[in-house]
Amino acid sequence: MPVFRLVPPVEPSAGQAAILRLKRMTPDWVLQCNRCGSRTSMTLVNGAEVRNGRIQGGTVILRHVCAECYKRGVTQFMLPDPPRLVKPPKPRRRKLKLVK
Repeated sequence: MPVFRLVPPVEPSAGQAAILRLKRMTPDWVLQCNRCGSRTSMTLVNGAEVRNGRIQGGTVILRHVCAECYKRGVTQFMLPDPPRLVKPPKPRRRKLKLVK
């Protein structure tokens, strides 16, 4: 049987330490990427047109995506998933017993 031992935690690298410092400094209401610590978000819109100097129309494909992670090819959403409502289970119908 194998013997398991506890391994001491490893010191974070310089990049990881900087990300952890940034995460500790930000208030709760600021959007921040969980993966890279960036605060830049972007929205991807398909089919938008410029009319009278304004962008109008189009279909939103991705919203509140980390721009730095997207440049690297990773789609990381900055907002947490909305909580899903859990419905109570329906009562099961009992099988009726035959009376003799």
